Amino acid sequence: MNDIFRKTGLALILLGVGFYFLSETGSITILIPAFLGAIVYALALLSEKFPNQHKHFAHVNLFVLAAGCGATYKSVFAICDYLFKGEALARPLASIEQFTTFMLCLAAIIAGIKSFVDARKK
Repeated sequence: MNDIFRKTGLALILLGVGFYFLSETGSITILIPAFLGAIVYALALLSEKFPNQHKHFAHVNLFVLAAGCGATYKSVFAICDYLFKGEALARPLASIEQFTTFMLCLAAIIAGIKSFVDARKK
């Protein structure tokens, strides 16, 4: 499961930094996915350093990822409105970044929960 969290953290960091360079505003808020990814990655590293506390770090990581989903879920509706109703996106770059962040966080949460369920079956 740590592998999932490390990869998700790295993907979020790359997403934030990549969109920062794509953006012309240079706003610090564009780096929010990178900060989120840094927290997830750091918790995964701490989990490896303290193997006795692995489960606790995994739970905290899932909580952080759930907070990431909660912060970005509105972009899903904006993207769906754009795709199905043809409504224009107010901030296209921000909407795409938030949607991607939501999807990465959601995928990691699903994989993490699956890992918990598989561990309980053993």
